[in-house]
This record gives sequence, C-alpha cells and structure tokens, in this order.
Amino acid sequence: MRWLKHVAVLFIILSVVLGAYAYFQIARYYPSTDDAYVHAHVVNIAPRVTGHIIAIYVHDNQTVRQGQPLLKIDPRAYRYALQKARADLAQAERQKASIRASIAGAGAQIQVDRIRYRNARRNARRAEALAAQKYLSAQAADNATTAAQELAASIAAKQAVLAQAKAQQSLNRARIAAARAAVRTARLDLSETTIYAPMNGVASKVDRIHAGDVASVNQDLFPLIGNAGYWISANYKETDLQRIHPGQDTAIRVDMYPGHRFAGRVESISGGAGNAFSLLPPENATGNWVKVTQRIPVRIDVLRPSRHFPLRIGSSARVTVHTGGAPRWVRFLEPYF
Repeated sequence: MRWLKHVAVLFIILSVVLGAYAYFQIARYYPSTDDAYVHAHVVNIAPRVTGHIIAIYVHDNQTVRQGQPLLKIDPRAYRYALQKARADLAQAERQKASIRASIAGAGAQIQVDRIRYRNARRNARRAEALAAQKYLSAQAADNATTAAQELAASIAAKQAVLAQAKAQQSLNRARIAAARAAVRTARLDLSETTIYAPMNGVASKVDRIHAGDVASVNQDLFPLIGNAGYWISANYKETDLQRIHPGQDTAIRVDMYPGHRFAGRVESISGGAGNAFSLLPPENATGNWVKVTQRIPVRIDVLRPSRHFPLRIGSSARVTVHTGGAPRWVRFLEPYF
C-alpha cells in the first residue's frame, strides 16, 4: 500500500504544478485585477444666481430626464431687474429720437444761415463799393459787413451745437447697446432661477437642501449622476501592461452582481502611476527606497449597460482583459478562474 501513497503524493504534486502553470498562463493571456471601481459622469448642480429656494421638484435618488426642472429660486428680484433694464432701454431709445431731431434741426438752421450769409456778403461787397464812390455812407457799409460777420459767427456756433449733438448721438448709441445688453443679462438671470437637469441621470443627496435655504452663485447643491454611460477605472500592475492595449475586449464582474458579466473595452491607459498624481508624491531620494510594484489606471468602457443590473459609481469590480493569442486549452479554462 506504500506505493499507493507515493502515487497519491505524486498526483497531488503534479496537480499543483499543472494548476500553477495553468494559472500563470491564464494570468498572462487574461490579465485581471479586482482593484477596479465603477465611474460615471457626475454634474454638481449649482445655481448661477443667488436667492431663496422656493421649490424643489425632485427627491433623493430620483431618476430624472434631461431638461426636467430640478428646483426654483425666488424670481421676484430678477423680474424687477428685467423691468428696470427694459425701462432704461426705452428711455435711451426715446433720447435717440430726440437727438436725431436736434441734429436735423441744427443742420437745417445752418443751411438757412449759410444762404443768408452768402447774401449778406454780397450786400456787404456792394455796400463797400458804393461807399467808396460816395453813393452810400460808410456807416451803412460797416453795418452790412457786420451783418455778414454776425451770420458767420452764428453758423460757427450752430456747427458747434451740431457737433455736440452728434457726440451725444454716439454716446446714446453706446448707452442703447449697454441697455440692450443689460436686458439680455436680466432676462438670462431670470431664466436661471429655474434649474433644469443638464442630462439624464439620478439625483443624489437632494435631502441636503430645503425650501427656504439661500442658494449662492456656483454653490454645489447636489450631484446629478449620469446614467448614459459608465466606465471602470482598473488599476493594473505595471507588469501586466505589456499585453494590454486600447481596443481590447474585457469581461467585467461587479461585486453587487456576482452572477452577471458585463462586456467592456479598453479605452485608454493612463500616462502615469496613480501615486504620481497624488498631492504628496513619494520621494525616493531619501535612502529609504523599497521597490514596490506600481499600479497604472486603465479606463474600461462598459458596453451595453443593462437596466436590469443598474451600476452604481464607486462600487467594486473585477476586470479581465482578453489580450488574444491564447492557446485553446487556456481559453477553455479561463472562465473557471
């Protein structure tokens, strides 16, 4: 019976060796990691105006559609601001018409004075000629010359008034442009008092806010987790990255659904190890260096998420990459590991 014991020991050793060989072959062609977590697009809902919250239209963990109203801020102050901006614009528009009329009137008066001035100059020249021949008194000639000079001075004064009116017209154009911009800004602020969902997703932590709270500009109120697409951030050992490339298919198992396998695809590989982007990266020049295998984040896009197995961001997962080229017996054994 001793030979049976030797055979049993030999069988056990052979089984361990074959199992270890199969494991390492599978790990070579199907690198996997359980240091992986589910991610999705998250938008922090923040108002663009300040005011009291008067209504909240969603509750915690509610699924919302893009464009659905989420909450409302008291719009009265912004409605009044819009009315004031419109009144300022109307006043600037009325001033525009008044200035245009002043410019037209001043131009017409200058034209009349120029005609009168030309006539007055002709009269002055004739009076000077008659005075030189003693047919007209010198005083009458001086009066004719003075009348022409007065008309010239009047034209210059009215031209100054016209130039001032045109300057006011330029200022009025700028004022109208500013008033129109103020109207658009006030209209935008009023529209921002109702916050709408920017995408499809799930509202989370809505219970942190209540009607009557004061919301400030750019204050994070609650997150909206998008459900249109998910990806896995899988932290692979640097020694496993030799065979991993973008475009390769992957198998994803999420801990909350151990019996379901999600399909995925390698989207990209990070340009650095995870600790390289930490706030305090490790300093290895102190003499206390110990070599540690680093982990590189790999982004895995989840293909065709199932509504029957909804994913949750931050949940743990296990990712296996199909690198290709594996022998048939390795492909046969891979599902069992």
